[in-house]
Amino acid sequence: MKLTPVMQGLLWMMAGTASFSAMIIAVRYLSDTIPPFEQVFLRSVISLAIGLPMVIRVWRQTAYTFRPNALGGLYAVRGLSTFIGVSAWFFAIAVLPLAEAVALHFTLPIIGLILSVVILGEHITRPRWLAVIIGFTGVLIILRPGAEAFNIMALVVFLSAAGYASGDICTKLLSRTEPARLIVVNLNIYLVLFSAIPTVMDWHTPAVSDIPMILMMGVTAWTAHMCLAQAMKRADASVIIPIEFIRLPLTALAAYIFFAEIPGVWTMVGAAVIFIGTWQLAKKEGGH
Repeated sequence: MKLTPVMQGLLWMMAGTASFSAMIIAVRYLSDTIPPFEQVFLRSVISLAIGLPMVIRVWRQTAYTFRPNALGGLYAVRGLSTFIGVSAWFFAIAVLPLAEAVALHFTLPIIGLILSVVILGEHITRPRWLAVIIGFTGVLIILRPGAEAFNIMALVVFLSAAGYASGDICTKLLSRTEPARLIVVNLNIYLVLFSAIPTVMDWHTPAVSDIPMILMMGVTAWTAHMCLAQAMKRADASVIIPIEFIRLPLTALAAYIFFAEIPGVWTMVGAAVIFIGTWQLAKKEGGH
């Protein structure tokens, strides 16, 4: 059976979301010994190394992504936006319970949906709005605003969500003309450049026991962004961004397995609501 481009985009985004969830576990594991900026640096160096054979083959194409023109500027904005998003996210993961951190991060689809309308001029159908509303309702069920004192780290998560959403929109714009390999390679180069100085200023030599998780962090970061770039090529950003909601139940399950963090009843109820919204979107859009 041949899948529609929209369904292909949804499947690529699901794969990317699973990779992001795995990366979160690695980051949390390393947070006790390696500072966030250094994690960003190591993550990006490994991702860049994975794509090095690709860079060698297309080094002339990679070079033009750094030219001082409109295209180069778009690449640079994406690099800076993603650096802000990743760095803030790594700081938050080290402090907040994983399920709560991911739930707060789901302001990302809302920001992304708004940006896709304002910047990309995409038409937002009723099923897409409904998927985001249902998903965000699930997030509110988990957070239960007012139930606990406001954590300042929530602002860091919101900053991360804004950075990631801006980067996603730039990825969508770039994917109209640029190959996925160049988009991913360029991003990792920018992340290495932006994170190099703070890493050198606060370097912590990783222990041998940390190496497997460091490798996992870099590999899953690379696969996640490759999947995102492929998804953006096949479907509207407003269709695939709500798939991010799947990351919550995946991360909550992993947090329980690896860190014995037990999600509360409200987290499980909210996760169920999120699943419903995402599944309904996949069914509606997959039939187009």
